[in-house]
Amino acid sequence: MLEALGGMEQPASLLAIAAAVDLSKASAYRVLRTLQDEGYVDHLGRRGYRIGGRSVALASLIGPRPALLQRAHPVLAKLAAVTQETATLHLRSGEHRVLVLRAEPNADPKRQPVRIGERAPLTSGCNGRVILAHLPAEQAAEVISTHARGRRRVELERELVTIRADGYALSFSENHRHFNGIAAALLDDGHPLGALSIAGPDERLPEGALHRLAQPLKSACTQLAPHLANVLGPNSTLRLESLDVTIQGFVETAGEIEF
Repeated sequence: MLEALGGMEQPASLLAIAAAVDLSKASAYRVLRTLQDEGYVDHLGRRGYRIGGRSVALASLIGPRPALLQRAHPVLAKLAAVTQETATLHLRSGEHRVLVLRAEPNADPKRQPVRIGERAPLTSGCNGRVILAHLPAEQAAEVISTHARGRRRVELERELVTIRADGYALSFSENHRHFNGIAAALLDDGHPLGALSIAGPDERLPEGALHRLAQPLKSACTQLAPHLANVLGPNSTLRLESLDVTIQGFVETAGEIEF
């Protein structure tokens, strides 16, 4: 529930949240009420719900965002400058991927219409599928059985074989109309932590142009993956300082943040 709400425009209505997590209105309300009572969600009356102060504090505790930004942003900025297209970083979140960082070469109204926090199943788009292709077979099968059916499932399984062989995935006007993209996985000893991608208008990035971007994209992944593993990998070497998330003043201040 928190993951879905975090990726939505806030405040979000009860109906919208219920639809996002595939729950009935009554079930979604009970979960949200519990989260509200514990301070993880704020209820703004008829305006809906937003992430609460305790969630912000918890994110500060377990999510080393400054370290992640320090390592990832220069790589994304360089990739955007070299390719003159939008570069994005997506991290795996269960059966989904979430956009956490983007870089643009310049201000262009035709740039990819994406926003931080955008969330989609691993079966959707080149970012998700390149992560899915490198998951252990059992985990990948669970994702596919949930999010793909029939002929689409057969096609997807065949595509994942190609992705593993090529080292990258392509998408064409899939999550955003008239925008194409290419993505490569960020691997920690074969385990996919996330993906880097390059995307832009289909008129600029037909299939041939996407293939030509594969080399700079994979080079960026090779550069970033070890650093990202130090932050997010199972054998992370990054030491996280503990935070006193019970400080009421901090929680109250965090609760005033507009999302």
